[in-house]
Amino acid sequence: MKDKIEKLLKAMCVGTFEREELIGLSLLGALSGESIFLLGLPGVGKSMVARRLKMAFKDSRSFEYLMSRFSIPDEIFGPVSISKLKDSDSYERVVDGYLPTADVVFLDEIWKAGSAIQNSLLTVLNEKIYHNGDKDMRLPLKAVISASNELPAEDEGLEAMWDRFLIRYVVKPISDKWNFISLITEKPEDCVI
Repeated sequence: MKDKIEKLLKAMCVGTFEREELIGLSLLGALSGESIFLLGLPGVGKSMVARRLKMAFKDSRSFEYLMSRFSIPDEIFGPVSISKLKDSDSYERVVDGYLPTADVVFLDEIWKAGSAIQNSLLTVLNEKIYHNGDKDMRLPLKAVISASNELPAEDEGLEAMWDRFLIRYVVKPISDKWNFISLITEKPEDCVI
């Protein structure tokens, strides 16, 4: 088992620079069922980690979304089914292709999401359940990675969301000059797992 994980990590790290620890931690979070929060400047590879993590699981589906204060639940959890609302007076979302059907989720600028999204995310992060109308959906989530270039503001009611992220990691820019030069001059290697 140890050899398989080492080979997987090596494959996930192909073409990256100074991101081995972060990639390993994200895989550990996924295997242990814990969500991870990444703090870092734009361009340090936060979304790349989520995309690499998706490749670690066979036939996995991913969902990525950049939050803003104008984001609405439809964009994250799927649009409301008009036909179910009209025909059976049932308020249900069409979730295929959205967060409730994903194995690996990346939510960028998580603290900018409105309270309607954040409240639904609390149950998703803690219990891996989404309340869709009168049904509780057990989610296939293996990993939720959230990111921001800022910490949550105090006294804005974000403490419960912050507490859901047991793994918190500061992603720093590449520190070695030669690694940075390699990053911007070499042709990127394809990550194949």
